[in-house]
Amino acid sequence: MTAVSRTIAERYTLLEELGRDGKAVLWRGEDGPDGRQVAIKELPLPTPEPALVERLRREARVAVDHPAVVPVHDVVVADGAAFIVMDPVEARTLEELASSGPMHPRFVAEIGGKVLDTLAAAHTAGVVHGDVRPANILVAPDGTVKLTGFGIAKVLDPAGTPAFLAPETIAGHEATPHSDLWSLGVTLLSASEGGNYFQRANVAATLYAVVNEQPPFTRTTVPLADVLRGLLAKAPQARMLPDHALPLLTQAASGVETPVPRPPSAGLSMPSVPAILAGVASMLFGFYVLVVAMMIHRAYYLFDLLWPPLLLARVGIVLAGALWVAGGGLLFARVRHGQVMLSAAGGLTLITVLMLNAVDDEREYFGLAVQPGLTLDILALVFTVLLIITVWFVPARRPAVG
Repeated sequence: MTAVSRTIAERYTLLEELGRDGKAVLWRGEDGPDGRQVAIKELPLPTPEPALVERLRREARVAVDHPAVVPVHDVVVADGAAFIVMDPVEARTLEELASSGPMHPRFVAEIGGKVLDTLAAAHTAGVVHGDVRPANILVAPDGTVKLTGFGIAKVLDPAGTPAFLAPETIAGHEATPHSDLWSLGVTLLSASEGGNYFQRANVAATLYAVVNEQPPFTRTTVPLADVLRGLLAKAPQARMLPDHALPLLTQAASGVETPVPRPPSAGLSMPSVPAILAGVASMLFGFYVLVVAMMIHRAYYLFDLLWPPLLLARVGIVLAGALWVAGGGLLFARVRHGQVMLSAAGGLTLITVLMLNAVDDEREYFGLAVQPGLTLDILALVFTVLLIITVWFVPARRPAVG
């Protein structure tokens, strides 16, 4: 702190410097001969034009009926600077508190809920803050939170603080309640993660990051992370509104975390008895079809110059056997998928057996010559049909364990 004794406007005395925010200086001061304690923020003016000064006075005195808003009593201009006189607040800025590293998500959520409630009241009154960032959030030792800086940035620095600007503001649109929500999201994310993700080495890179990049959440837990994702939606209309965000922030501040839903496959599930029986039967039948395809039908002669229909039938019988084995195994884990695959295996088996009967004069199928009848083929086809029907009676839902 720097002690001084300087009087401005023949009324306010600057006693000591409390802190700085860029070019702005916050002073502890006294008002008039009665010595009433005040806080005075000194802001250098880019130009002392009367219109600019009048606009600053009008914006700084915007009244928001909320206990967390620091009221402005007076705005005076002297020595090329504007001095904004406010009630004194024994507190530290969120910027100071977060400078030592990431803050606990519960504390961040508690602060965020109070600031968001303040912004909601301001937006209802038709007031846009326009410069929500850690330096404008005051946190007292007893947990009281105050929000300062309403409207001032719009007058003195229309470009705003790049790393806290909303994408639509960067695109040239006026600040809106939605852009305040974005800035609050960046503010809370910076406190929770230990630094502003969008801040880069230069302004251009920072603006590019705001518009195009999504911040990761490495320290922020649910449900605070859900709120921040909602506030940091790139499209203004997609951002989470206070009515939705405030209950989640209250929940996060209480320390109650929402369980993260597990995907259906996350737990260990035991196949049902029908699935086990049908799966084993399908796999055994599939192995039998593959053995017969190789030993009897010489399916390994795939590149022999044979009659194309016979070659196609040999390829089909091998594929049918593979589908029976794979479908039987799949039936243990994903019943519906297994049922579909086994149906395909059965259909292919029917087609290929019929093709082999039609194009192969040797009449050797499934390991036994059947001249002149086709009794064994018929039995195999009947078993195929019955097995396909059976697997569709396997329950699709299985009891989960863990």
